[in-house]
Amino acid sequence: MRKFISHIVSIILPVISMGQNLVPNPSFESVTSCPSFASQLDRAAPWYNPTLGTPELYHGCAPLSSYVSVPQNTTGGYQLARTGEGYVGLYTYRTDIANMREYAEIQLLEPLVAGRCYTFSMFVNMPNDHPYAVDGFGAHFSADPLTSTDGFVLPVSAHIENPSGSFITDTLGWTEISGVYTALGGEAYLTIGNFNDDATTQVLQVATGLWHQTSGYLLVDDVSLMELELNVDLGPDTLLCDAASLLLDAANPGAEYLWSDGSTGPTLVVSAPGTYWVRVAQGACSASDTVQVSGGGGPVLSLPREVLICPGNSVVLDASANGSVQWMDGDTNAVRNVGIPGTYTVVATNACGNSTATTEVVQDRCPCVPFLPNAFTPNGDGINDTVGPRIQCGVGTLRWSVYDRWGRLLWEANDGNAEWDGSVDGVPVPNGVYAWRMDLIGVPDVPDRYMGHLTVLR
Repeated sequence: MRKFISHIVSIILPVISMGQNLVPNPSFESVTSCPSFASQLDRAAPWYNPTLGTPELYHGCAPLSSYVSVPQNTTGGYQLARTGEGYVGLYTYRTDIANMREYAEIQLLEPLVAGRCYTFSMFVNMPNDHPYAVDGFGAHFSADPLTSTDGFVLPVSAHIENPSGSFITDTLGWTEISGVYTALGGEAYLTIGNFNDDATTQVLQVATGLWHQTSGYLLVDDVSLMELELNVDLGPDTLLCDAASLLLDAANPGAEYLWSDGSTGPTLVVSAPGTYWVRVAQGACSASDTVQVSGGGGPVLSLPREVLICPGNSVVLDASANGSVQWMDGDTNAVRNVGIPGTYTVVATNACGNSTATTEVVQDRCPCVPFLPNAFTPNGDGINDTVGPRIQCGVGTLRWSVYDRWGRLLWEANDGNAEWDGSVDGVPVPNGVYAWRMDLIGVPDVPDRYMGHLTVLR
């Protein structure tokens, strides 16, 4: 199994990640004191106002007369917090003050690490006491705090923002803005707001006759920044049994997928052997994995049902199979030499199942036929100078003898291993044809006498 991780700067909507939230006081619940009027973002420390804008902290502990109470305030606005009872409000656009903006800024719990991917998320709501909806609301990450001596657009771009032309108009629920950011390294501050000037901000008027008549405004709650961890593991290389299928699962919330067959879902069902890979991406961050799927079925044994064995001989039983084997006596060698009649059972096993085979080794009434070469050359040259019987089985006793053409006994031996050198009492016999006889003693169920001819050539 092979894994590869790559990182490139990019943004994706939406993304879900797991890990520590690097944003302190992410839902503006903790306050140094309850807000008593507008422009008191700093009471949700460590959040602060980086410009001369006037961002608001709204909180359930504030009285209605403060203009920043939750859920109702005196401007006609009404909004429950997404979690808890706090959120902040920022001007995103003004028709009466060109390029006027408000921002909320905070120092992260720890600086970002170069090359690592982080997933950012915040939830925004358009209050029902402001008439204009805008696009382009987002977040910027910086090594140093962003500051300004005025209340206008900060001279940086958002790293993650609501897509151009997508207006946030929901006055009831909370809309998530999220994305993936690949750190340059050392970014220690997060700033939230609209970083586009009036010329590049798209505006949609959604209401008239409200308390506020010239502004676009958004409420913000539940801000998070977490290191992105893609978990891509297709498992070990796998044997796929006959007629089976395998589910490969690369699911990661919010991710995009590309499989080796071109499909783009979070899972892939495979039913054939092959090499399968997946690339999982969230923004520019990606992870890959590959798995090798081999095919096969249960083990196949090809032992014969019956094997004949001659007395004194042995047979080879070959139980080689696509798997491990074990004989009935515990032997795990696939090939074994058998010299005793009986029933031999073997079981072969692999990941797809097991198979059993049984062979009967049966003793045959094998003819113990003895034989001799039909000629030999007893000329003293060391080659083919003697002749002796050969027998097919190794049991019993063999007596053999040699006769001339008139039937006279020339030579005999009671040992089957004895060989004749072509002489009688040390005198070589003439060239010619001689008769031989062999008698088997003690071998049941076979003939006990064999005869033939032998030629002596010098």
